[in-house]
Amino acid sequence: APTTTAMAAMCATPVFAARAPARASAGTPSGKPLLMSRRAVLVSIPAVLVGSTARSANAVAPPAYYDDTMEVIALTRSIITGADLSENNFATFQTKRDKWYAAYQLHHEKGVGYGYANTFNAQAKVGLMIRVFKERGEQFDPERTAYNKEYMLEILDKGKASLDEMHLKGQI
Repeated sequence: APTTTAMAAMCATPVFAARAPARASAGTPSGKPLLMSRRAVLVSIPAVLVGSTARSANAVAPPAYYDDTMEVIALTRSIITGADLSENNFATFQTKRDKWYAAYQLHHEKGVGYGYANTFNAQAKVGLMIRVFKERGEQFDPERTAYNKEYMLEILDKGKASLDEMHLKGQI
């Protein structure tokens, strides 16, 4: 039976991706490559998945991932809400997010995706806006950013909830 990794690779491969021409087999009378019809491809995918004994993968992340991500979420939230707009908080935010990004970008399994993706999205937007304000020589104002403040807080909440749930289940 295929492994989880093999199944993930099969499922991640686009069915109709452009490919180099296949060599014709000796059994094709016209010399044209023998390709599966679209219908045959679509019918075979569920059969492979159903026949597989692959289990859904549990998320795997380094032990510090949860705490580090929660810290980035808290710092991002403090800036978005305007709770702490000090230069010290901006410097701490930048240092923590740089370390977080370096430590966890592409170093986590897909199962931690929502917590990672939502946190990444919000912290990246806040980091960009801090930089834009700084380049303009202006004080950062969370009410005058290019991003919807409520949406940013919502995705941080979703990211935190996803990570909390996985943490409680022992998945991270």
